[in-house]
Parts: sequence; structure tokens; C-alpha cells
Amino acid sequence: MKVIAFVGYHNSGKTTLIEKVARRLRDKGYKVGYVKHDPKGHGVTDREGSDTDRIFRVLDRILLMSPDRVTLWDRREENLKGTINEFFSGFDIVLLEGFKGVKEIPKVVVGDLEADNVLMSVSRDTDPDSVVELIERMEENW
Repeated sequence: MKVIAFVGYHNSGKTTLIEKVARRLRDKGYKVGYVKHDPKGHGVTDREGSDTDRIFRVLDRILLMSPDRVTLWDRREENLKGTINEFFSGFDIVLLEGFKGVKEIPKVVVGDLEADNVLMSVSRDTDPDSVVELIERMEENW
């Protein structure tokens, strides 16, 4: 499996670039996963007072099954390696958004952020094909 992080300041264009790269990789036949870092815990996947919100306040794990997706809420400590191995076994590529402080993960920097293990620095207008080519040339690293 190949794992690569896209890092940059807020509103630098990370998500837009990841979306384009992910679409191209998927169209080429790769099985691609995505993990977004939420270091401050501000991400909202549910609204306050909903059934799942109320039950997750009581239990450590809940699952919402819909016709076309499964959503899991799981209370646990952050463990990037364990989580990727658990949820993305069998995937070809996992794209991370954030995780700039994880030194061993290779990175694409969007904008002018300083980071370790940078393979490529790009702007928000970078052709996603150049990033796809970089990922395809990478050795498996996970």
C-alpha cells in the first residue's frame, strides 16, 4: 500500500487537489482511501441531539447503516498506523489530508508550508496528473 499526505495551510487548496487526484487514481483502477486529520476535534459528522449523537454519548461504538454506505463512530485514541491498517487493508493508495507532524509519511505540500519528508510542493492550480504520476512512481511504503 502507498500512503501519502497532502499538507498546507487552511484554505490552501488541499481538499480540491485531493479530490482531483483521487478521481484520476480511481479512474485508473486503483482502490483509494482517504483520511482527514482533525487535530482539534472540530469535525462534525452528526448534528447535536440526533439519535446517533445521543447514543454515542453513552456508548463507545455505533454504526449507521444506509442503503449505500456505513458510517461508524468509534471512541478511541488517535493511532494513524493502526487505523489505516484496520480500515484500508486491501487498498492500493491512501491519501491523507493533514498529519504534517508525522515525519515518516511522504508529503505533497500545497502552498508554502514547511514540513518533513516533502516529495513535491505545489500550488492550488497544479495539474493533478503530476501528483498522480508521483504517486504511481512511489514504492509501497506501508
